[in-house]
Amino acid sequence: MRKHLISLTAGIALAAGCVDNTIVSPENAPTVDALSGALTTAGVQTLAIGVLAADRALVRGDLTYLTLTAIYARDAYRIDPNEPRYVSETLGGQPDPGSFAGGGGWTNGFVAIRAANSLLDALPGALESQVSPQQKAVTAGLVQTIKALDYYRVLELRDTIGVPIQTAKLDEVTPLSCKKNVLDYIAAVLDSGLTSLTAAGTTQLPFVPPTGFTAFGRNYRTPANLILLNRGLKGKVDVYRGLQHSSPTAGAFTAAITELTQALGGALPGAVPASSFQNGAYVTFVPTGTEGAANPLADSRVGLNPKAQAALQTGDTRSSKIVTRSSLAGQGLSTTLTYVGTPVNTANQTRPVGILRDEELVLLRAQAYIEANQLANATADLNSVHTAYGLTAYPVFADQASARTALLYEKRYSLFFEGPQRLVDLRAYGLLKAGSTLAELASDPYNTAFPIPKAEADARGGTSNLTVSCK
Repeated sequence: MRKHLISLTAGIALAAGCVDNTIVSPENAPTVDALSGALTTAGVQTLAIGVLAADRALVRGDLTYLTLTAIYARDAYRIDPNEPRYVSETLGGQPDPGSFAGGGGWTNGFVAIRAANSLLDALPGALESQVSPQQKAVTAGLVQTIKALDYYRVLELRDTIGVPIQTAKLDEVTPLSCKKNVLDYIAAVLDSGLTSLTAAGTTQLPFVPPTGFTAFGRNYRTPANLILLNRGLKGKVDVYRGLQHSSPTAGAFTAAITELTQALGGALPGAVPASSFQNGAYVTFVPTGTEGAANPLADSRVGLNPKAQAALQTGDTRSSKIVTRSSLAGQGLSTTLTYVGTPVNTANQTRPVGILRDEELVLLRAQAYIEANQLANATADLNSVHTAYGLTAYPVFADQASARTALLYEKRYSLFFEGPQRLVDLRAYGLLKAGSTLAELASDPYNTAFPIPKAEADARGGTSNLTVSCK
């Protein structure tokens, strides 16, 4: 246990602390009594909050998760005369595995996963006089859910290049696993999380989580609400397990519909009100103080790809997400537009980023309905979003192709600048390529994924950054 706690301390030292939770010690300097001997309530609290802090570090990271994925997805530019790689290694050329533009989003992801593994290993030995079996179960369920989320975040960035699955041996270099196997593993971890949360009954987490888990329409301190988050993530994963073109998971879309419906509280297609769209779990940012972490999208060098505004339908009130800015130009790109969250001010530096909110759940369920060819149900869910933004309802779609077109439109603007969702969908439907997407520059390579960092490839015998085949 001491080995695991030392490992977790090292991991947390690389992650930003959740400073919006004022009742715990700083997570990048855990107290000795929290990290030695059998875990106490205080130790479980500090270490679990540290796992959530590590996830936030992945999202905030080195601009990869939010900014570079938006550039790959053709929604954003980042033009900086002092750092040309935001263009030369995204829209203008291949990413260098040795640079931040190629290797980003990796270290923070595996720090978060290792922190989760270490806590899960140590949790069974927590003092039962302080941490009851039910409290252990609900804590394990939360941590398993976040562990699965972080594997999924890393996979969003690497796609078919592959991702290693960590073992219990802290110094072991594990081989890359193919995308299908990683998705299957993530699904299994989420199911284990569900088992833990069910075993907790009605017992709440033995600590107060960050405000992103309590302040947005739902209190995820309770097992019942954590189950909603867990099933929502499982439904999201199952949608993309079904969209694996070479090896789709049988029954994945049917499973996703069931899981996403559970995550939506059993609501029928089209019955989720717009008033609940913002409900969910969020990553929150507190930019001030020694442990401050600002939302990385608050960045004067980030601008909007003008094509993203041009594709908006007339009357769509999501146009409020786009604002004008001073001219931003360089390296063959230019814009006078930006996302409303990029001007550098306190509101944007503290703007939360959704982990999974109800609007995305509705759209994911519509996606599963489309792929299951249940077009009436898909239309109902898409209309609950489409009409909420001032647009006329879609008639029932006549075919999957037209339904997919509508789905991609709704997901693009409902989840604008909230993460890699647009990039993931363009890949899933084979749209990020010449002939389907206009080139941004003459040398546009249509990058769809980030490479394995050079040091990681070297540690695996020079593994090339090509698709890893499932055997």
